[in-house]
Amino acid sequence: MTNKRIGFVGVGAMGMPMAKRLLDAGYEVVFTSRRAETIELLERAGGRAVPNPLIVAEESDIFLTCLPADAELSEVYLGPEGVVEYLKPSSTIIDFSTTSPMMIKRVAAEAVERGIRVVDAPVSGGVWGAERGTLTIMAGCDEQVLDEVRPILSVLSQSIFRVGDVGMGKIFKLVNNALTGTMMVLIGETLGVAANAGADLELLHEVVSSSSGKSAVWSDSVPKLLHGDDSAPGFRLELMRKDIRLAASLGEDLGTPMPLTSLALQFFTAACARGMGKQSASDVANIVGRMSGAGFLQANGGK
Repeated sequence: MTNKRIGFVGVGAMGMPMAKRLLDAGYEVVFTSRRAETIELLERAGGRAVPNPLIVAEESDIFLTCLPADAELSEVYLGPEGVVEYLKPSSTIIDFSTTSPMMIKRVAAEAVERGIRVVDAPVSGGVWGAERGTLTIMAGCDEQVLDEVRPILSVLSQSIFRVGDVGMGKIFKLVNNALTGTMMVLIGETLGVAANAGADLELLHEVVSSSSGKSAVWSDSVPKLLHGDDSAPGFRLELMRKDIRLAASLGEDLGTPMPLTSLALQFFTAACARGMGKQSASDVANIVGRMSGAGFLQANGGK
């Protein structure tokens, strides 16, 4: 599989470290980016920058995308200069984006007509996981196709799951992010009541971390809320809002009530309206805390 030429469109916060890992593993990677610092970093690692996705497609056997939303996915694959018409028959698309299942099915329908295979493979694990190759990949595709691209995916992930056909990967990812985003809102609510009761929030974090209330979201979010975090957001609040909105929309389409997810969406919407969209998704908890009159940094002694 190392002789396959890889194209990558969407080398942003997540895609850039993923592309870097593939280069370090010996794959040939052609990519496009508007950011000079990304081009410099990936070219220094052995990648080759080209002006646009069409050239990436023409020079790729495996075409990877990691894009923000449906609009970008549609533009890259199906738009006036969509790459589906430029990819070679027998090539493979691997899409790591978190978008609607309907959009990736549209892409797959166009691709299959041209003899192109599609792997719907959203990822979880954030920038930290992308840098270290510890992402979780939820792959919706034919099992044989997954086996063929598994060497590539194994550079990026220690946990690769085939979850069904194209579209099901997006469904699994939306469920994951609905749980994660709703938990972030609940963390704000529970920290707020604890702060107003005079609890030591640092001790609360320690106790819950050794109790049944522990979760990866709790472990990651609470220290940042108590102490602040100057690092670049691993996952922006506006993107979590988009994912929760997609999950709520999926529930509506399926006639499945999702009241807690819909409520969480309102808090993320409120945070975006306050200009917090570029901040870490966990900062939604601060909006919830303000509603209860609790400021977590101050309540924790100003640390």
